[in-house]
Order: sequence, then structure tokens, then C-alpha cells
Amino acid sequence: MAWGRVAGFFGLAFVLTWMWWVPAALVERGTVPVELPWIVLMIPGGLGPAVAAVICSSRRMGGPGVRPFLRYAFRWRAAPRFHLAATAGMAVLVLGTVPVQLLAGASWDGAGAVSGLAAFPFLLVFTFVLGGGIDEELGWHGFALPHLQERLPVWAANLLLGVVWSLWHLPLWWNPAVGQHDSNYPLYVVSTTGFAVLLGWLYNSTGGNVLVIVTAHTFANLAYGLQAAAIDPVYQWIDAVVMGGGGLLALAVTRGRLGAPPSAEPPTDRSAGSRGLPSTTRGSAAAAPDSGDPVRCDAAKTLFVERGSDDTSVDERRAQGRRSRNLRTRAASPLPVVGRRNSSKS
Repeated sequence: MAWGRVAGFFGLAFVLTWMWWVPAALVERGTVPVELPWIVLMIPGGLGPAVAAVICSSRRMGGPGVRPFLRYAFRWRAAPRFHLAATAGMAVLVLGTVPVQLLAGASWDGAGAVSGLAAFPFLLVFTFVLGGGIDEELGWHGFALPHLQERLPVWAANLLLGVVWSLWHLPLWWNPAVGQHDSNYPLYVVSTTGFAVLLGWLYNSTGGNVLVIVTAHTFANLAYGLQAAAIDPVYQWIDAVVMGGGGLLALAVTRGRLGAPPSAEPPTDRSAGSRGLPSTTRGSAAAAPDSGDPVRCDAAKTLFVERGSDDTSVDERRAQGRRSRNLRTRAASPLPVVGRRNSSKS
């Protein structure tokens, strides 16, 4: 896949988001005298990466097609340990900083913690779909990361994605209605890049399971929200040290491979790669539906490529399948082929 397709996705994601978020900031600042709730503009803007991924995956844009892309992205099966890491692991990583925050001088707000827990069920659904889950990760890890890892070392692809992801959020610092407005942007870049590296490890370890990444992003955002409700102030530098340090630790432990198998190579099927299929990365396996095993991953990739990029008609594929079954049946039968042919005519 050409670099132009990755750049095109990033550019489209930025445009589709900033065209909503910049006006939202101007409205909140009073620069644009319009009485409009800021959330009305923020939600459509958050869908920018997902919409950009769908557009870039379409056949008109040289992709595999929208349906194959969505079928590839919305696979949910993965080993239980990865679902545990995406849920409890992310919650512990964020909320585990609360004692440190309190020791650093933050105050505990019990009522805020209770209200945050009470809102958890609603926020879980909202965040999973529109608060950083599907709306973002369908683009960042469903489309961008697998293609970046085809062209770059795994560690470089994930670091680059983290930086671009941080830049994409920049209009939030112009909007006084959102929490990021008063936060330190360089520290945010450190946290987000470290978070991207951890998500990259989950992505590669699960064979490219995007829904595990959606879940991890959702629980991390919910944990940050609960943290902000329970303590005041939140010392951002502590969060940056923990999340950034977690990313560095993952890079060090995996020697930069982040869960990708050492023997994996860039895809050799050029026709499939040119159509933008989320294929095996440089050092990562294509996604298997229920494990991160490289053998199963390669088989899943082959199946996906055949189903997603084959231009033959459905009837032709069915005919090919019937011919293959007939050949296997004849090879396995103890009867002579002529005898079987004659018996079928009688």
C-alpha cells in the first residue's frame, strides 16, 4: 500500500474532525455568536477517524471494500487474558495512580466517586461507541496501524501513530468547555503516545483484534473520568509518567516488536496489499478470530483476502467449490471413477 493512502486517511480524519471541533471551540469562546451546545458539534467530530477509515476502505478509493473491512474489524474473539488486560488492566493502570495522587497533595471527593460509579453503565455504552471507542479505533487501529506496520518497524509505526493521534486532539485545547483545555499538551503527548504503544501491543498480541482495542480505550477513558471525579486536582505529570513509562516498558520487554511474531514478513500478495487490506504487518500476524497464534492468523488472513478482494462472482466461487469437493470425493473413494460416474447416471 502506497504511503499516499496512509497520508490520505490521516488528512481526511483531521478534516472530518476539525471541521466540527474548531467551530465548537469558537462557539464556546464567543467568537461565533451562536447558541448551540458544544456537545452537538463534538460528537460528529469524534467520528472523523471511523468515517475516514470507511471511505478509504471503499473500492472507489482502492480499498478492499467497506463490508470486508468492517467484517475484519468487528471480530470479537480473543484469548480471555487479553480481554482482562483491556478491562481490568487498563482500569488498574489508571486508577492505581490515585494513592500516588493523594500523597502528592490531591484531595479525595467521596461524593464525586459515588456519582462517577453511578453513571458508569451509561458512560460505558456511550464511550464504547462515541467516546473514543469505535468512533476512534476503527480508524487508528482498524485502518492506520496495520498499514503503518507494513512500511515501518513495529515500534516506529506505533510511536508515529501516537504522535499523530495527539495532534488530532489539538482543537480540544482551544475549547474551554472540555477538560483538556487547562491541561499540559506536551504531557498529554507523552501519555497518548505511551497509550498508543500499549494498545499496539494488544493489537499485535491478539492478531489485530480491533474490538479488544476499542474495549481498552473505553475502559481507560472511563477510568480517567472516574479519577477526575474522585480526586482534585489530578496531577497530570503522574499520569504521564505511568502511561508513558508503561509504553517504554512494553517496548523494552518486547524489544520493539510489541507482540508481533519475529518471523512475520510484509505481505507477498501485492494485489491484496494494493487494495488496502489489513494484512500481516512487519512483525505482526493477521487477525485470527479466536487467538493470536501465527498459524491460525495466517489462515485467517488468507481467508479474509480471498473473500474480501476476489473479484469473481458468487456463482463462480460456488462452482469452484463444487469442483474441489468432487475432486476430493473421487480421490478418497475406493470405487473406480468410472463406476461412480455410471452409478450417478442410473
